[in-house]
Amino acid sequence: MMMDDELDDLFGDRQLGEITTLPNLSSNPEGLIQRLDDLRISGCSQSILSIARKIAWSNTGCIASISNGGDTVTLRNLYCDPASGLWNLSDGDEAKEVALVHAGQTLKHLSWNDPGTDLAVIDTLGHISVFSLLTCINRCSVSKRCVLGVENNFSVPVGFTWLNQDRPLLLHGPTVKDSTGQWAFTGSRQKQAGPHNPHVVGEQSSRNRAALVVVTKSGTIRLFYQGPDGARWLEFESELESISSAAGLLTHAAMCGQPDQSMIVATYSVSQRIRSYRVCVDWSKQCFLVDHLTTIVDCSPNNDALDGGGLSSSLPYSEPQLYHLEILSPAPDLRKKNNTLPLLLLAFFCSASDRDEHPTVAINHSTFIVRWELSSIKPILHPSFSQLASKKPNGTHSSDLQSDVTFRKLQDVRESKVIVAVRELHLATTLVFCFSDGSVEFRSRSTLDLLPHDEADRVSSMAQVGLEFLPGDPFLHAALSPSACALVTLDDKCTARLKIMQMPHGYADSILETADPKAVAAACVMQFNMAYVGYGNHHDDLSATMQSFQKQYLKDRPKEANGFVQAFLSDMYRISQLNVDYSGDIKTELYLKNALHQKALSLQLSLGYQGEQQHRPLSFKVSFAILQLRWAALTLVMGLKSNSSSPEAEFNRTGDGNSNHQVVRSFFGIISWTLSLMNYIMDELLTLVTEMEEDGPLSYDLLEAKVQARNTPVLALLFISQSRLLFKYTFRLFKSINAEAMQNRSQDPTWRELGVIFATSPVPTRLFEKVITDVETSVRSIYESHQFPDTERKEIEKKMLISGSVPLQLWPAVESLLTKTLKSVSEGINRAGLFFHDISWIGLSDDKASDRWRKEHRLDIVRKIELSGRAKTVMERPAVEDLAGLSDTPTALYTARGRKDREQVETGIIKDKGKSKTLFARGISKKVDG
Repeated sequence: MMMDDELDDLFGDRQLGEITTLPNLSSNPEGLIQRLDDLRISGCSQSILSIARKIAWSNTGCIASISNGGDTVTLRNLYCDPASGLWNLSDGDEAKEVALVHAGQTLKHLSWNDPGTDLAVIDTLGHISVFSLLTCINRCSVSKRCVLGVENNFSVPVGFTWLNQDRPLLLHGPTVKDSTGQWAFTGSRQKQAGPHNPHVVGEQSSRNRAALVVVTKSGTIRLFYQGPDGARWLEFESELESISSAAGLLTHAAMCGQPDQSMIVATYSVSQRIRSYRVCVDWSKQCFLVDHLTTIVDCSPNNDALDGGGLSSSLPYSEPQLYHLEILSPAPDLRKKNNTLPLLLLAFFCSASDRDEHPTVAINHSTFIVRWELSSIKPILHPSFSQLASKKPNGTHSSDLQSDVTFRKLQDVRESKVIVAVRELHLATTLVFCFSDGSVEFRSRSTLDLLPHDEADRVSSMAQVGLEFLPGDPFLHAALSPSACALVTLDDKCTARLKIMQMPHGYADSILETADPKAVAAACVMQFNMAYVGYGNHHDDLSATMQSFQKQYLKDRPKEANGFVQAFLSDMYRISQLNVDYSGDIKTELYLKNALHQKALSLQLSLGYQGEQQHRPLSFKVSFAILQLRWAALTLVMGLKSNSSSPEAEFNRTGDGNSNHQVVRSFFGIISWTLSLMNYIMDELLTLVTEMEEDGPLSYDLLEAKVQARNTPVLALLFISQSRLLFKYTFRLFKSINAEAMQNRSQDPTWRELGVIFATSPVPTRLFEKVITDVETSVRSIYESHQFPDTERKEIEKKMLISGSVPLQLWPAVESLLTKTLKSVSEGINRAGLFFHDISWIGLSDDKASDRWRKEHRLDIVRKIELSGRAKTVMERPAVEDLAGLSDTPTALYTARGRKDREQVETGIIKDKGKSKTLFARGISKKVDG
């Protein structure tokens, strides 16, 4: 994999002291010519970097850009507007610490390391500072790790790169439909090229500590890396080649790793020569081993390319000047199995002219890409020499001879516009060119041709199924997202704009009519899987792209839109080999530690998010509820472990009492939310049974129609094994907490308040546990009696997870739940209390009160407490039958109820089969029906 990607380098000097400028063309963005001219002038004064990348997008999703004044860094991330549900850029947080560290110097270059956790910032003097990324509640900040200084102007970096992580990346081959119409995904794991920092983060971690390499103007290569403890940064350096004159000063450098843990370094000097080196790192001796490979004397574009560019040789300074140098590591050949593409060296040239001497001459502003392919030639001895060598114990054999390394020149490529950013994809098998006119193109590495569109039954990448970046405003800087489906650009005023991949206008209708949108879903699945294996923790750009495709091209096609989402989710779970069947005896801790579950559920939820005031579709309610249960379980476990060695053990009474109370109080919101979810499920089940009894005999079709009409996920939450597993685990923790509350309620008001939360639940937790147990038993019985294989069980679980509906195979278990289990537990439920119980805040109901609550309140997603502080509260005394010995308990605070119309609540009328019950509400005894 290439290691210095997307460096926007300055021009190399034609001759020391000469300054050339570029023509001002209307197609160029405002400020482009001035920017390039400034780079040329500053380069001649030897006080500026030959690398100037002002925006970078990390693999964690943080977008760093240099401010308009050039003295600080702004941090942004993708942001989903809660009002419209559309993705955009956040406002940005200023990293003030960066400005303090660089003491007002103008910042010139930004670069994230491979994991996306460390940001390197370089200023005009060549000082390099490294900052660690901190993220909290969608806000980004950085903290200083180290500052790496320079000795003099000749130590200014002209090339920079982070070392790769020693971990494999996933590369997908073309996906083809099989005979069943299913996409057959193929892929292989490819190890990233070295070298790698031998020190890792933690004893059991596979993540290497940070390390970076710079090449200076004087031809010195320097390595900075974190030591074993991570606190100190160590360094060593070596000369690539001795420089004896000003013509030997370097203006550009590029580096890339090799499979043999070495590096290939290419440099460009004032003398307009490219030199290449093989560099090995000896970590034990802390030194470099440098081997000069070859020197390219004539590296300018050939005459055919110049003639095609429309350059006139009669004009002074019309010869194109190099402004960017890049090396691509050897890569697997997707066209030929078991074949490897050789290392590729790219030199980017741009035409230049003197506007003062020829103001009326219009010259075509072109970019020329000069390419060389590294080849290794093994010398072969005549057979007679081999015979002589075999007679001597230490004779010379052909295998002992050192290979000759040469760069074979390929055909030059001309572009009629300026390339301002280059990005490699898929282990350098694909290149992305960002042009100053606002266009973005995906090119083949081998030929630099545009990637062709796939056929109907073949998917290679998102760019080959019709998605592309539509033409927009010109820009000077650009940064692609980790999945390369979103782009952030900067203009001359450093204004950031977001671009999302879409289908071009006029093409979308035809592809939807003639092709299956599921091909787009397959391409997104491939990108999701590669992203997860590669960097593991960011998919907002993919969510934004899929949302854009849904809104723009599938909004009037509900069947196609639903098929698109379900196809993506189904293939996503299949290709990631994520186990969704937890109906067996599986430890909950293993499930909670699997980060892929949370990532998949989060992505599923984001696809159905259309804004806070829009009702979620059924399948997205399921993913929302399971995610909340995961967070509740994790938060309880962390809180309990902070007080004892075991999550289910009693609290540590010997510790700090205040700290203990803080932990207990932090559980209030989580327990209240989980109990409200439990009461919501039971209320919905009872309502479903009542409505079905009124409409006719119980049947699967009738039940499915009722579930879809009410948009209720309660059956799915009971029958999906993941949610059952979380319910059982959470209620097991509740037993420990409730027992402690009962034991300490008389001495400690904090425990007494916690006990009230449990006691006032209309549905006792023991009854809900019985419901979970009965469902578990029924589902296992069906699996065993029908002898469903593992693959079919997983398919049933997956369908429930992505559709929110219980399949027909489990209808006997559903019927048993509705006709037997509910009847056995209904006598222990406080039906009146269940009616008055507030469930508007759990985020699953679609009534008016819930809509009003979402509009007026904000909920802390982790602690489950209100953030706005505007909730109207009323005093309600717990029902007598639920107090069970808690007669000394004070009244509890509850948020104003919100399920049914307020008029019904205030009149206290509840109709249910003519039965009556006494309800204690607001301290007043009322006689109500039901």
